[in-house]
Amino acid sequence: MMVVKVKDIVDFCSARAWGVELDDVLKDVTIHSQEVRPGSLFVALPGTRTHGHQFVPDVWAQGGIAMVEKTYAPITGPSLVVDSPLMAMGTLTRSLVDTRHITVVGITGSVGKTSAKELIAATLQSKFVVGKSQGNYNTAIGIPLSFLRSPDSMTHFVAEMGMRALGEIAQLTTITPPDVAVITNIGPNHLESLGSIKNIQRAKGEILQGLKPHGTAVLNADDPLVRELGEHLSDHPILWFGHKSGDVIIDRVHMLDTATEVTLLYQGDAVTIRIPWLGEQHGANVAAAFLVGTALGLCPDEIRRGLEQVDPGTGRLQRRSVGSLTILADYYNASPLSTTMSLQILAAHKAMGRRIAVLGDMLELGSQEEPGHWQVGTAASRNADMVLAVGSRARIIAKAANLEKPGVATWVANLNEAFAWLQTHVRADDVILLKASHGMNFDELYQRLKDWGGPS
Repeated sequence: MMVVKVKDIVDFCSARAWGVELDDVLKDVTIHSQEVRPGSLFVALPGTRTHGHQFVPDVWAQGGIAMVEKTYAPITGPSLVVDSPLMAMGTLTRSLVDTRHITVVGITGSVGKTSAKELIAATLQSKFVVGKSQGNYNTAIGIPLSFLRSPDSMTHFVAEMGMRALGEIAQLTTITPPDVAVITNIGPNHLESLGSIKNIQRAKGEILQGLKPHGTAVLNADDPLVRELGEHLSDHPILWFGHKSGDVIIDRVHMLDTATEVTLLYQGDAVTIRIPWLGEQHGANVAAAFLVGTALGLCPDEIRRGLEQVDPGTGRLQRRSVGSLTILADYYNASPLSTTMSLQILAAHKAMGRRIAVLGDMLELGSQEEPGHWQVGTAASRNADMVLAVGSRARIIAKAANLEKPGVATWVANLNEAFAWLQTHVRADDVILLKASHGMNFDELYQRLKDWGGPS
């Protein structure tokens, strides 16, 4: 946790302190009242069903400090009163970035931004004290929370920047303005809310408009929409990564049993890096992290050392064992591209048994919903021995897979039916891919498989 005094919030955010000493140091910052302990700051935000103001008396009873709007009354416990608690969080974060001269790396993209975030943070940790967006904290709420919970000695912060609408990434760059901005790729995620791929491109491009005056862009040369953004960026240096051209070239990606080996070409030299994650798609993420490292003064050996020490548990696709079964769990999010990548990992996995793809609905695809699910069904028929499609949208996956390879796919409506099917059809030594959008709750399906223990 950063050392933040009540006085900092009063000075930076024009807050009015009530019942609290200016020199008091915050013990934590949270938006969840159940996490409050003595000395915590509870930020009371409006929610979809309730307002955080509702829980302020509980916060006081637990010894916490409440940040509330001016409209809140009566104030009978330790409080910081501001115009907008959400804006105050952003203002406090930006003020600490500026006064502490913290270097910020901002990352966005339709696929791979969380993986890139973890790899970039690991790269920088070889030399610097690094904070990063935690989990899926990539919003105007999540980024300040992650920042404020970072080490007090932090010198660099890696901010994953998500969006569902135009203007959201622009807002995030006012909170944590990037010294280096990374765009991994641009695809149809959030097409339902943004309406067109061009709007998605505009939304992702906001990270470049938010670059600091001497900031550097790290961009994917393989993606035409990203290239187009780079062609219109005249005031900042650009570092490109790609398979055919760029400042660093992805020469070879080789997947091992529990790791992925990536060979990059950089300034005439070949650099081979082995990360403890699975997936050929990580070649691009490793290349992006490599360029961020060079932009911030690291040498290739320092970059390689950092990347190879990335936490195995932070990769999106996790390899787990349930009895004799191998589970490839990858259900944080799903798009046609990321699901196809996961299917390729399944196909490449050495297995004594069969390869079974359990694929759920992909959400927020808008007009690409039907072709996106059809594309995945076709890919599944070519990469799996058996396909189980789960959910109303996934019916298209089963239809496409069976058209390509008759009888390969089965469709079920929900998790209960999916678990029953797996109990009936799974054999010892099978490899099972679980892939779906987060809203499909495939984590529950994994837990049921774990509790079951697999076939005897």
